[in-house]
Amino acid sequence: MHLMPPLELALRTGTVAILLLLGAIMVRDRKRLQSKAFSGLMALSVAADGIMTIVGYGPLSWLTPLQLIAAGTSALLWIWIGTLFIDGFRPSWRAAVAWAALPAWELVSVAIYWRPWMVRVEEAGSLLFVLLAGWRAVAGLRGDLVERRRRLRPILASAAVVYSIVIIVRHAWNRGGGVPGIADGTWEAAGLAALSVGFAMLALRVDSPIFSPPEATTLAPPPPVLEDADADAASLARLRALMEEEKIYRREGFDLGMLVTALDLPEYRLRRLINQRLGHRNFSSFVNVYRLGEAKAALADPAQADVPVLTIALDAGFQSIGPFNRAFKAETGLTPTEYRKQAETRKL
Repeated sequence: MHLMPPLELALRTGTVAILLLLGAIMVRDRKRLQSKAFSGLMALSVAADGIMTIVGYGPLSWLTPLQLIAAGTSALLWIWIGTLFIDGFRPSWRAAVAWAALPAWELVSVAIYWRPWMVRVEEAGSLLFVLLAGWRAVAGLRGDLVERRRRLRPILASAAVVYSIVIIVRHAWNRGGGVPGIADGTWEAAGLAALSVGFAMLALRVDSPIFSPPEATTLAPPPPVLEDADADAASLARLRALMEEEKIYRREGFDLGMLVTALDLPEYRLRRLINQRLGHRNFSSFVNVYRLGEAKAALADPAQADVPVLTIALDAGFQSIGPFNRAFKAETGLTPTEYRKQAETRKL
């Protein structure tokens, strides 16, 4: 263990204890969490980094497994953010490979005792994953209809990303011995302790909008007064007319803002209406109900058997074939071509 100020050591030790306990609880309760085991794994990964910061990074030893776990923290952050904020998100094998790349590189670096250029490559890779995690968190902010999750999205993402960048910069600066005055990371340790306590308090709340099951995050609204109920009913009827009769979703550049303008309704009320009255957690899933419904009807229509799939996708409001194919297969389990053939077979 390398020497560090007593206050820093106490802060880091307490933080590691909190994260280890929280990680174990969340891995145990993974089946009831929206993020499954990933929140627990994230806590354990940060705890591993905390342990290595206390004892010091070094050559191959019995602590090397912890060092490898710590090395993958930034990639795990990127995956974890996806499980929190992207409905229906399931990490692919590509995500697993991306996560494994950093520990594998760390192992090679440790085995040959950290060539400077290898350290720089690892730090650059870690920073890239942190930035991708930040982008993943904020990219879907506008279309997020779960209000409490929407408010927490930039706060949680900013805290995790900013602190992760601090860790990466500190590792890059102090790797292999540190620099007097900079290696004293008491302020950094205090920041991590505060984040860890906040993370624990949020995670252990029964009604947490982040860690509870998806069905628990869409809470029933408080009973409205009669005027609000009437206004919501009128707005809902107008919304359905725009989508079902006027097919506003076909228009170029259609988004939440266009719908707000067409309804002359405050954005927060429209989000609440779609989320609480129609049950959608994000705007794209709401819109795709109509777009995919139209596309499925066209693909099953014998009169449109010669119409290209791309034309059907564009007519339904999709901007390109890629997003259409992905959304269609996620909805039906079939590609558009397979769906059309199946529909033709049923009619024979």
